Amino acid sequence: MLITLVGPDRYSVGVALKTYLAKYAPEEAALGDLNLTRLDGAKITPDDLTRAVQAIGFLAEQRVVIVEGLLSRFTSKAADEGRAEDKPAKGRGKTDLGLSEGFAQVFGEVPETTILVLVERGGVAKNGSLYKAAARYGKVEEYIPPKGAALERWITNRCAEVGVKADYSAKATLAAALSDLQMLANEIDKLALYVGEGGTIDERVLRDMSFASRQEDVFELTNAVARRDTKGALVQLQRLIEGGTAPEGILPALAWQVRTLVQVRDMIDNRVPEGYMAEKAAMSDYVVRKTVGQARQFSMSKLMQIHQKLLELDHGIKTGRAEADLSIDALVVEMCRS
Repeated sequence: MLITLVGPDRYSVGVALKTYLAKYAPEEAALGDLNLTRLDGAKITPDDLTRAVQAIGFLAEQRVVIVEGLLSRFTSKAADEGRAEDKPAKGRGKTDLGLSEGFAQVFGEVPETTILVLVERGGVAKNGSLYKAAARYGKVEEYIPPKGAALERWITNRCAEVGVKADYSAKATLAAALSDLQMLANEIDKLALYVGEGGTIDERVLRDMSFASRQEDVFELTNAVARRDTKGALVQLQRLIEGGTAPEGILPALAWQVRTLVQVRDMIDNRVPEGYMAEKAAMSDYVVRKTVGQARQFSMSKLMQIHQKLLELDHGIKTGRAEADLSIDALVVEMCRS
């Protein structure tokens, strides 16, 4: 059996993979690990894959082979944006075209005793020959990040899974602030512990516990930083603190905003069309539209410098080597420097 899990919704791809592993190679089974093989798609050859899929399971009817990154290995940047046919990745030799044909042949010869799972945590060119072979010989499950009403339904379902509810306003706030499903799941899990089983997540709970409701204020802070407006940035920081947000609570929200800026800046540098950014980075259109203007005001080196200082500050606060109030002030001043 051949299964392909693909799409920019990395969280859902991961959940799907865990579901298949639980079904075909459960951890509680004593022989589970002996019948599970993981391969790096960026390095393997068709012969490597053939040996893996043709191997006999050890005291089991089926075995699982997981290959990550094989399809994207044969996708050029242009093809990844849907503008070219299947090509070998930049820097690879012409023999990669033969390799692609070799892998396609292996796809067609997977025995019934083997579950071959191709994992792509991102988009790939659907017009690529290897993708077409995967679709021809098996099933393809594509995972696209939910947006708008679909994202709010996802939040509703996730809340139900952990035994809580979220009102309309809270769902809208969470959806606007956190488009990444992994971050959303982590945030909902934390909020569920706070309200308890059967409780309701509302705007009051978000103000008390979640950095999602503070993201708009943090956006204004980084907006001032982008203008190199040190005074304005410090004023915004003070408003956050006076509003009851501790510096320790501002830091993760600021870190999320900087990571988003890094992603968008990288896409700008790589000339990714703005209309394609949300899908490529698994963000909401809302977040991209708000962030792209800020990202243009920073160089990638400046953003990486800021991100490193955030990590150092976070470590310093957690180990007691830094005072949160004074350190975050100094960080904001440093961020505003050209």
